[in-house]
Amino acid sequence: MATAPSLAFLCIQSLKLELLRGDNPTPDVYELPSELLDGLVAHLPALALLNFQTHMPFKCWDNYESGDDCLTRGRKRARNDVIGESWKALFKLRWPELIHRVEPPADWQQLYLEKHLQNCVDEAAEVAMRPTFIGRISSISVSDKILRYICHEEHTNCQNCVCTQLSFHFQTCGPYLRCLRLLNVLCVTETCELLRTSKLQTLVLRWIRSEKHVEPLCKLLIQSRETLTSLEFIHCKLSSSSISAICASLHDKDIHTIGIQRFCIKTSSIDIDPLAAPSAFISFLNSVRSFHSLHFCDSHLDRHIARMVFFTLLDSSSNLSSLDLSDNNISGWLSTFSLRSVVGSLSSGKSLQSLCKLNLRESCTCSSSYARLGVS
Repeated sequence: MATAPSLAFLCIQSLKLELLRGDNPTPDVYELPSELLDGLVAHLPALALLNFQTHMPFKCWDNYESGDDCLTRGRKRARNDVIGESWKALFKLRWPELIHRVEPPADWQQLYLEKHLQNCVDEAAEVAMRPTFIGRISSISVSDKILRYICHEEHTNCQNCVCTQLSFHFQTCGPYLRCLRLLNVLCVTETCELLRTSKLQTLVLRWIRSEKHVEPLCKLLIQSRETLTSLEFIHCKLSSSSISAICASLHDKDIHTIGIQRFCIKTSSIDIDPLAAPSAFISFLNSVRSFHSLHFCDSHLDRHIARMVFFTLLDSSSNLSSLDLSDNNISGWLSTFSLRSVVGSLSSGKSLQSLCKLNLRESCTCSSSYARLGVS
């Protein structure tokens, strides 16, 4: 004979459903004794926990806010950590293999919601790639295998449950998104609208091979220009006009410095005429003082483009610390360097003194080329 559920269990289940609805839960829930309230928080699914925080009265934040202030309030430390530990527990339950990769201090709420939205995006891309797919990206249904982690089963079965649509997850988790991987099939104008509340710092793009994907991508880059620090292209085919449009989106001619620190194109194809390189590309390389790393590995560069990139960076006195030109057909590229031009750049105060790593693996096969760099 099954054991009857306890009154506390039934109350928690009822409060879960109320918090999942999200429309101003009963204020009385925040008046519960601390022991009961902490117990409730520890058993809430992700969406209910988020709503619990969103609607929490200001007076309650003294007991539940997390941050550096917690360290100065010894008695309240345990209670301050309740919500943070709940998010950590939810993260560990869902992605146990990733828990040890997170370096402290960690914002477990941000990490959870960001990872959750990435899972939704990856799943939506699989749906959008089907030849039979017709409709809006925002209306794609999120699968039960994802919903079961953030919702209560009784809630997702309700007819008025909005959690099943992708748009809800962008609306709810978008403000917490900092890093995003995006396939070409989702590089559409609608995605830009869905990401309007996000503050992207890292964007990784895969299989961008058509101009129809570049225009929406440029809108997203302009939209994210103030926060974006890392941009990466993988398995892409970028024409000269595509490169020009992308760089123009990242570089505002009225702003001399932007925030891009890492720009990477790898296992891709770049089609640039060395005699007529896009002016936006040159301006981008010249203007970005915040560059830390620039990677063009396995991107079909020839030695003329490699030389142009190197001297553009040299002339701009970039703060670059890592330059990767590996796995390209640029053998003998250093032989085209004029010692006089290099000395001239150095004498005029131009240099790459900050450069710590130059990767020419499988690109610079001539020993004399290494000798020019002082490498044995």
